[in-house]
Amino acid sequence: MKNLLSTLIAVCITVCSMAQTQDHLSFKGIPITGTMTSFCQQLKDKGFTQIDSDNNITLFTGDFTGETATVGVVATDDGKNVFRVGVLFDPSGEWNTLENTYDYYKKLYTRKYGEPKISIEKNPAYTDSNALKMAEVHQGTVVWGSAWETKGGTIEISIEKSSEAFEGIVVIRYSDTQNVEAKIQSDMDDI
Repeated sequence: MKNLLSTLIAVCITVCSMAQTQDHLSFKGIPITGTMTSFCQQLKDKGFTQIDSDNNITLFTGDFTGETATVGVVATDDGKNVFRVGVLFDPSGEWNTLENTYDYYKKLYTRKYGEPKISIEKNPAYTDSNALKMAEVHQGTVVWGSAWETKGGTIEISIEKSSEAFEGIVVIRYSDTQNVEAKIQSDMDDI
């Protein structure tokens, strides 16, 4: 009887640990979990090149769906858990370029994950003028984004203001639910 109980407990622990591992969102096949060091090494193994590191954010450049992009990895302040990955495409001063890039990735994610849970696409410019549309991006009045909830987390895509004047940027964010919650709990312990 003890052997049977021990075996059942071992099986339950194994199944639970496997289920927890599978519940993490992945980026390029890498689960968004673990230390900053281990996650970044896995990105390097996939061909990404580290370009900068500051506290709990590490930046890479590399191939994302055939496009060169900057990838940012964000970990908790102590670096123990990676909880978010962002993909940033080259900035553009052309609204059509931004919208076409956004539309392409929105279609890809919709094909993989189904219709987005939320999608808001509003540029308050009342004309088709590129200059006026980019002025709205520069002012931060454009709301152009979609989000998907997956088993392991949330994926968001948006058009946002770039650091350069009158340019925008398409950003994709992967947020792992378990590790975002762990970060929030850690922050709540600090207050």
